Amino acid sequence: MHQYSTITIDDLQLEYLEMGSGHEVIICLHGFGREASDFETFKSLLQPNQRLVAINLFAHGRSVFPKNRLNKDPLLVEEWCAIIKQLMNTLHISRFHLMGYSMGGRIAMVMMQHMPDCIRSLTLIAPDGLKVNMLYRFVSETALGRVIFRRIIRNPKWLLQLADIFKVLRIMNDKLHRFVYVQLESEVKRQLVYDVWLTHRKFFPELSALASHIQKKHTPLVLIFGAYDAVIPPRLATKLTRYFTIKPQLHITASGHLLLTQETVQLLAQEQPWSDKP
Repeated sequence: MHQYSTITIDDLQLEYLEMGSGHEVIICLHGFGREASDFETFKSLLQPNQRLVAINLFAHGRSVFPKNRLNKDPLLVEEWCAIIKQLMNTLHISRFHLMGYSMGGRIAMVMMQHMPDCIRSLTLIAPDGLKVNMLYRFVSETALGRVIFRRIIRNPKWLLQLADIFKVLRIMNDKLHRFVYVQLESEVKRQLVYDVWLTHRKFFPELSALASHIQKKHTPLVLIFGAYDAVIPPRLATKLTRYFTIKPQLHITASGHLLLTQETVQLLAQEQPWSDKP
């Protein structure tokens, strides 16, 4: 079984990709500018009773968040949890394993905080949201920031020049400098940044509460970071792990930010976070 489907609640449409046909479900959330099919890499880990359900986050694939809500009415956590509950009803499940990569990791942490009884295990791969990004907060949560952001979409030249200056001053390293250029190189990509940032601007975990839920529910947690990741450096893991009385297992691979790889597959094969647990 390998097919795309959609579900809707009011003005929200969510697309998801199913891989496998088992009754035990692993929900997967991709990173910014990526897509559900990225998780095909992990199909080899599935047992006969398992299936991957990879979601296309809003503004990706055929998942639709209405543009007329972007400026003043972003996606609420309660709305997201409601549509996930509808997905669970559609899949005929009461609990699921959860895996999130990068931006998807930030959303996964929020889900763990707000619907902990539904989550059997949590796998976070270079998760965003461990540190407050003041630029993100400014451009997404203030009227002035959103005006500036819309102007950047039309003309990013001055921002790219600023990135060049930061690189010369060693405020920004080469990898992060390239990342900024890649994300802003076309108007389509700049519009995607705007749509995604504004849609999900209410989705930031409260890390102490998150850790409390994980420990209280004895939820298995796997943390994976890339040693050479300039976007989500592994040192940020301590922002979360410091709240645990028993430190969770932290894996740091010889990789950058692109972590949905066979090396990560092999690591998860050893950890077995989706093994049958009560």
